[in-house]
Amino acid sequence: MIGRRADERARVVAVAVASVAWVVSGCGDAGGNPDLPACEEGASEGPVAAPELVRNLAGETGWFAAPVIADLDGDGRRELIAAYYSIFVYDDQGALLAQAGDGKGRVYAPHAVLDLDDDGITEIVSGNADEVLVHEWRDGGLLLKDGWPASVRTTDNEPEVRGLAVADLDGDGRFEIVVTTTETVATAEGGAQVHVFNPDGSSYNPDGVGWEAWPRYNNRAGPGGDADRNQQGHSGYGCYGLNVGIGDIDDDPELEILATYDNHHIQAFDPDGEAINAAPYFTNRASEYEGARMTWGQFIRWADPAVEADHYNAHAGEWPHPSWAEWLQWTASPPSVADLDGDGKAEVIGVPNVELHEPYETQAYAVMVLEGAHGEGERSAMRKPGWETLPRGGAPIQVDGWYPPGGVPAPTIADLDGAGGPEIIASLNDGQLHAFSPDGARLWRFDYRFGKTIMYSSEVTVADLNQDGAPELLLTTFGDPNELDSGHLVILDASGALLHDVPLPNPGSNGNGNGAPSAPTVGDLDGDGQLEIFVQTFEHGMDVFTVPGSADNCVLWSTARGGPRRTGQAHSGS
Repeated sequence: MIGRRADERARVVAVAVASVAWVVSGCGDAGGNPDLPACEEGASEGPVAAPELVRNLAGETGWFAAPVIADLDGDGRRELIAAYYSIFVYDDQGALLAQAGDGKGRVYAPHAVLDLDDDGITEIVSGNADEVLVHEWRDGGLLLKDGWPASVRTTDNEPEVRGLAVADLDGDGRFEIVVTTTETVATAEGGAQVHVFNPDGSSYNPDGVGWEAWPRYNNRAGPGGDADRNQQGHSGYGCYGLNVGIGDIDDDPELEILATYDNHHIQAFDPDGEAINAAPYFTNRASEYEGARMTWGQFIRWADPAVEADHYNAHAGEWPHPSWAEWLQWTASPPSVADLDGDGKAEVIGVPNVELHEPYETQAYAVMVLEGAHGEGERSAMRKPGWETLPRGGAPIQVDGWYPPGGVPAPTIADLDGAGGPEIIASLNDGQLHAFSPDGARLWRFDYRFGKTIMYSSEVTVADLNQDGAPELLLTTFGDPNELDSGHLVILDASGALLHDVPLPNPGSNGNGNGAPSAPTVGDLDGDGQLEIFVQTFEHGMDVFTVPGSADNCVLWSTARGGPRRTGQAHSGS
């Protein structure tokens, strides 16, 4: 589990040059799933070449904010936008153009880069300590946008922003900013973990909604209130690891927000802040609420579907308890959204940890796929057929203390074989990368430990690195602060076979860990037609590699959380 109030020990500050990337282009559509990009063959020159180091860009301590490539001013040349404790912007040749930050804390969650309000000005959205900041790119510099920063404090606590995603929730052409925080004060005392902001920094409230939509949960009763929803009410607890995803999981035009919490809950919200009911199959067993409907986040998920059937449907048998039944914890599980079978109905994918015993002990990380609230919601939050038994990894790697932090189990969803159904690829914190088919079958595993006792993996990115129409998988590793050779850049083929293992050069020392925790970003920054890979580390800044013979003909999952809007989908926009 990631440290809740990490002291962010050795903060290494040095500024030099950089490069970071995001581009999706030249991707064909798979016939079975028209919204899912797949690779088309280009002018391949042979096998994937080994990445070559271009330069190292000194910076601050890096966390999970993988960099972004974007043309900020529309001049046809791309910039690299990196986030450490400050925002850094570099030109396409690596020269530092601007730096901005208030110094309050780290940028833990990946930052978003886009034009929020369709005014022709690109913004960089980031979470820093207990604030959300939006910087505009104007006249070659970073300027804090009017109305920002916005605070995420709802009590006397100072929670940290740990999750961030941006989407046009209501389709009006303006983008909303969704953040999750580590707030631990109970809802009844005013604690709220999920916030949604307008581009001007105000709290988002959809037109025609007669209550204060955000933040959630609230302690109000009545319409739009969480205190008495479905009689039971709601209560949340800290969100510690990129715990937000956005997608269309029902049949209305608006997008829905998925959030995961450290109290064994996963929740689905409509844009008006109202939680979405789970299927009528799930009803409350507690005597004071007997038979009442429940939202997604009003009940704990258990690993065994038979336990859920007895407890939430039949209301029979012994009440489950982690002393004998495995329950699911969502402390650091970013939810993602994808249509796994091409039927036009999206599913929710998460990677909770499975706990047992008292005190709780994580047995493994598992992949859970839940159906959306389509139709009348008759299967809302139910397990997708074929995924009743959760595929899981091995025993997780344990750390004595907070550092290094565990890997954030963010699922990557991409069509690896061109068959039209997306595969799910995730590190399950057991020293291995796992790939699963759309119907839940394990395809392969890759051991990335390189002989280390403690080793974690970044989120995976996906690109065709040699223009042969078959995508490759890119990941980085990180480990113990005292093991100074834990950082690797790893490239696998679509079947999980190792193509290249590149130890990161000139590693340094940092009390948080050694290596690269954030996803490697892949794209063409300098416009030469060849891809670069950007690896942001704990302790020696950012390494920039290039791949000879590559091109941006197909980049399927370019950076953390699928793209520069960080929604947990490949189609996150540019």
